[in-house]
Amino acid sequence: MKSIITHITLFSILLFSLVRSFAYSATERRTALVIGNGSYAAGPLQNPVNDAADMADTLRRLGFEVILKNDVRHQENEGRGL
Repeated sequence: MKSIITHITLFSILLFSLVRSFAYSATERRTALVIGNGSYAAGPLQNPVNDAADMADTLRRLGFEVILKNDVRHQENEGRGL
């Protein structure tokens, strides 16, 4: 009998922890910066922009707020926090 009570108590604690963690993750803000640079002077690449778009779509489906930048230069983002 004591073993059953112990198991029920442990299960209840585990269940409470899982519900609490799901509730927390549902309310937190998640932001992702995705950069796809492919236009290089030495040789342009085609896939980085497409890969970045695919990654951005996937992250949006997972609940992220996504900032997508393609072919950006460092100078364009100075002072903008990116």
